[in-house]
Amino acid sequence: HTFYWNSLKGDGGGLPNGPIKEKIDSNFGNYHAFAKAFKEAALGQFGSGWAWLVLIDDKLSILKTSNADTPIAHGIRPLLCIDVWEHAYYLDYKNARADYTDAVIKNLLNWDFANKNLEE
Repeated sequence: HTFYWNSLKGDGGGLPNGPIKEKIDSNFGNYHAFAKAFKEAALGQFGSGWAWLVLIDDKLSILKTSNADTPIAHGIRPLLCIDVWEHAYYLDYKNARADYTDAVIKNLLNWDFANKNLEE
């Protein structure tokens, strides 16, 4: 969960900046295509799990994992994630995972953390 908390930032979200913006534009075409794909991964995860923005062979990709699985266990570098276990959103959003995911992407993603992970 530490990685997830670092993926969030008060007054975060919005358009990315720095090297992560360049990678998103290069690999997804633009921010809106990235946001759509990230949301689809979060919504497409059946049951508990995660949606991840990762770096594979110097290219951004989006993955989803079940339960406690993480890209790190597979030698893949994570840059950001969204927790889609029910405990992450149920109190505020009930069964509205889509609304929760929208709120995280639009308002909380920590682009500084993504840039830091991209550079390491």
